[in-house]
Parts: sequence; C-alpha cells; structure tokens
Amino acid sequence: MQNWSHLHAVLEQLNHLPSKEHVTNVMRIRPWYLDEHARYYRQTIILSSYLTPEMNALFNGLCLNYEGKVKLVTEFTGVLPKIQLEIRQVYERFDASSIGESDDARFEYFCTKVYPKIQESDAGGVLLFASSYFEYIRLSNFLKSQDASFCRIGEATSQQDISRARLWFFEGQKKILLYSERSHFFHRYKIRGGHHLVIYSLPGRKDFYPELVNMLGESANPRCNVLFSRLDLLKLERIVGACSARRLISSDKDMFVFC
Repeated sequence: MQNWSHLHAVLEQLNHLPSKEHVTNVMRIRPWYLDEHARYYRQTIILSSYLTPEMNALFNGLCLNYEGKVKLVTEFTGVLPKIQLEIRQVYERFDASSIGESDDARFEYFCTKVYPKIQESDAGGVLLFASSYFEYIRLSNFLKSQDASFCRIGEATSQQDISRARLWFFEGQKKILLYSERSHFFHRYKIRGGHHLVIYSLPGRKDFYPELVNMLGESANPRCNVLFSRLDLLKLERIVGACSARRLISSDKDMFVFC
C-alpha cells in the first residue's frame, strides 16, 4: 500500500518466459507454460480491510484466470452515528472526469474555493487532513508558497517537531495544522485547538472519520467541510453508507449537509 506502483509492476512481470534456460529441462515444462498461458491458470487472492480503485484495476486487468473471478462486496451502513458532536458536516463535490485528472481537480478546487475562505477568516484552528502522502506534500508546498501560518504532522515528522506543532496549534500560534492519514494511523494523536476540520480527501479507513470529527469537541462552534468527487464512491460508502453515497454521487446538487 505504501508503493502501489511497485506491486503493479511485479504482477505485470509474473508468468513471463525467462530469457535464459539455466538448467531447466524443457521437455518437463507443460506446453501451456511455453505458450505463455500461465497467467490464465494463476490463482490470485487479494485481501484487504477495504477496497480501493487501485485494487479494482489490479483485479480487472491482471487477474485473468480462465475459471473466472469472485469478488465479495460489503453493504456499508456508515460511521456517522459514531460522531459524538452536533456538527454540520458539509460535503462539497468537485468535478473530475477521470482518475488521472482527479488529483489536479481536487487541488484546483481547494486552491480556488476552499483556501480563499480560510485566508479571509481571522479565526484559526483549521485542521487540514490529507489521506495521501503525495497530497500532504503538495498541500505543504502550496501553503509555503502562500506564506500561510501553518504547521504540519506527517509520518516522517520527528517527535520534537510533532510536540511543537501540537502546542503551536493548540495555543493559536499557527492558524492551520496539516495532518496526514498515515500519521494518524501510526500514532492516533488527539489534536486539540481545532475549530474547523477540512478533509481534503476522505480517509481510506472509515473509523478515522469520526475520530477526526470528534477532535473538535472542545470547540464552541465546530465546523467540518469534506471534499469529494464521483470517483470517491468507495470511500464515501464506508463513511456515509452505501445508500447515501449513491445519492451524493448521482444528485444534481454539489453540496450536501449531514448533521
């Protein structure tokens, strides 16, 4: 999961004919191996706590057993009941025509629609959450270019810098705290001082969502904004439930509110 392109490259190289014979007795090799049909006999099992578009692409493109395929699908009810606060969660949908354009479309929406509102507001306590490490780095570079008042906590951040960032954010010395999903996965930090949660990309693990929202429990006026596109259906259904996710994806409206 840390380097998906490496896994994809490995599976692409499976079942090819070797370039040298070495000490192999060719007469003992089954003919369908020599005809490069081994990929159609390979049995592949993919196990995960949750499904991702990358897994679907792997399953559809590189799992070619002639006996067919089986996929187990879960009907999710969502994790919104686990939220302990009375808080309006505003889901904002942006347009992305393909997975290849999704990252740029998300970043463009944040830069033009979300960040200007944060910049105009005098209030601090903005907890900015990114699920991907690449998104985390991209947002960090953008905030630096804008001379924004921010600190960050990622998986590679030292313990000293983490303690300093949490203190600065809690005391209001820094307006924005950039927080990565992998950091939350490893440490489960309790971030204090947050008033406005901005989820740049939904977490892959559904239980992280109520944990993040519940961090705003000390705020007198908590707010939550979530960015998503139609390509985020798999993450959406784990968090808001399968029925609500389909409604968010198919509706003509671009903004939705959960309380």
